[in-house]
Amino acid sequence: MKNTSIICIDLAKSKFQAGLFNKHNILKSNKQYSESALLKFVAMHPEAIICMEACATSNYLGRYFQNQGHKVLLIPAQVVAKYRLGNKNDANDVLAIYEAANRPKVKFVAVKTIEQQDLAALLKLRESYVKRRTQLSNRIRGVAMEYAVKMPQGLNQLRKNLPVHLSDMNNDLTHIARFVLSDLYEQLIKIDENIAKVTTQLIEFAKQIPSCQLLITLPGVGWIVASGLYSRFGDASMFRFGRDASASLGLVPAHNGTGGKNVNIGISKSGDRTLRSLVVHGARAVVSNIKEKQDPLSCWIRELLKRNHPNKATIAVANKIVRMACAMLKTSQPYQPQFAN
Repeated sequence: MKNTSIICIDLAKSKFQAGLFNKHNILKSNKQYSESALLKFVAMHPEAIICMEACATSNYLGRYFQNQGHKVLLIPAQVVAKYRLGNKNDANDVLAIYEAANRPKVKFVAVKTIEQQDLAALLKLRESYVKRRTQLSNRIRGVAMEYAVKMPQGLNQLRKNLPVHLSDMNNDLTHIARFVLSDLYEQLIKIDENIAKVTTQLIEFAKQIPSCQLLITLPGVGWIVASGLYSRFGDASMFRFGRDASASLGLVPAHNGTGGKNVNIGISKSGDRTLRSLVVHGARAVVSNIKEKQDPLSCWIRELLKRNHPNKATIAVANKIVRMACAMLKTSQPYQPQFAN
């Protein structure tokens, strides 16, 4: 950082603010550019380090600048905000990006490859459909209960019981209520089809990626979890230790304290909430199916369950899964059960 020029860019849709700092930490310029002018400006400094917030279009521009031979550093937006002085504007944002990039303990975000970007897009599409399905099922239950029609918990029970209630002419459903619930039921079936289609596409694509093929050998990791881990971590080169990877998903204890007295208050729950949920569900499946298995991981879980509640043990297993996934992505080695305890 001290031996070369640094270009800090505040990203936007059409106008970009870029600041040039020389190797002596002196600000040489801080101007606004169009996209084409920005690319020409960066091309004039072939050995510069590019610093940007990790936000929309940062991965695309990061890949572009990397292909041009630049080193790219992406900084979380919430970190940049801590170093902004004065009112928020593009020029001050550039200065904040520079300050954050020079702090020794700042964790940078890896630029996603095109494979990671594709996987992330598919995962986000699937997540949006799942959220809509949950909202729709709750809406169906709410409407039905206004007419004294109650259904058991679970999506499968909803799919099974709603047609029965719609065909029952002796309940309190009116003609309009039947029309509304029928329409909502058709939407539910359509969303189920969309989720199945996206999931199939996601799994087929993940099966073509060597890193996902490695991760699938981990206990508790299926194709969806593997694709989520790879789309977020890539080759895991941005993490010094496996704990850093699990911390990025919020699977390590948070603490609070003052005066030298720190108290652990449960996991931090930072980072990608959806991916953390998927990993925890996978860990729960591992914990609930150890039975009498004698492999090192199962023996470790069995000892863990003797001292802790199953939910706490599940989080510990999820933490271990992420750590092992990080090691596998770094070394390109498959899961080795003998080292899992």
